[in-house]
Amino acid sequence: MRRVGRSSDFLRAAWPAFLVAALASGLLIALFDPARAPLPSALAGWHPRAIDSLLFLSLWLACWAAGALSLWLFARRPAGAGDVFEERDEERDDAVE
Repeated sequence: MRRVGRSSDFLRAAWPAFLVAALASGLLIALFDPARAPLPSALAGWHPRAIDSLLFLSLWLACWAAGALSLWLFARRPAGAGDVFEERDEERDDAVE
């Protein structure tokens, strides 16, 4: 099995995070209008599309961080630690033979 610890592998988390952030921000934008929502005073004068963009970028960063952390933790498994999917593959291979 190939190690996932290289920095380029963390970029693999960016595309799924983009898709999840797009869906989540689309849902939040459809449910809440930033022009009517109570906002912190720092965001009070911002255009609603700028707030939507900030929401999307924040969600993308949060989703990417969760995916990258999962990849990092998966790569740091102790040697010989079993994997649920590996065990299922071995059981399936034994059943086929």
